[in-house]
Amino acid sequence: MQNSSQCHKNQYFNTSVGIKSVLSRGLIGIFASLLLLTGGVVAQEKALNANYFYFFDGKPVGGWGLTLGDEGNWVMPITTDEAKSANKQIEVSRSDHKQKGDALRLKWSRNKGKGQFAIYGAPVDLSKLENRAALTMEIKILKKPKTGVTIGMDCGYPCRGELSIHKMLRGMETDEWVLFPIPINCFSINGADLSKINSPIILASDGILEIEVANIRLELLPEGAPTCAA
Repeated sequence: MQNSSQCHKNQYFNTSVGIKSVLSRGLIGIFASLLLLTGGVVAQEKALNANYFYFFDGKPVGGWGLTLGDEGNWVMPITTDEAKSANKQIEVSRSDHKQKGDALRLKWSRNKGKGQFAIYGAPVDLSKLENRAALTMEIKILKKPKTGVTIGMDCGYPCRGELSIHKMLRGMETDEWVLFPIPINCFSINGADLSKINSPIILASDGILEIEVANIRLELLPEGAPTCAA
């Protein structure tokens, strides 16, 4: 991965994007710091590398597939613009970010039980980027979570690395699109084998949550950016 045709490279910018400055410890502190370093410039490449781009401009990239899951069926492919998981723990519909239909609205129900959104495909090797890249997306909070929310990467059952983002989402403003970067070594130190990632993102909650997401990809971290390995 040496150029922008392989992995999207960030640019610096000097303004925050809605994250409260008091979030200064642990993963929250890393996240807040990265927001001051990453620009989230939309990629210009005509052909996106599916090793590093997963959902872009409203479509899954390459062989990646979008799924919903709950205890009724953990990997249910999304084949229509609107869908619900087997036990109706989570539903998805189209929404608009920069153009019509280029984002997904994810809504978790009040019912007890876990629901998840995930992207699955053939395994990719991200190990060489362990300390150099962040899983990045644009996100808008519509309803803040009241219970646990996790983000993870899968590497073939039972291999998974995940971490809580409940406090991060609680600290964000509602109805505002922001950049959301997580260094991928945060997943590896929590159990993910980055050499065989078959799901680059799993978003899960066991309670009320409503968000919109767009442009899920890897971005190169600026030199010296904080990570979970620091």
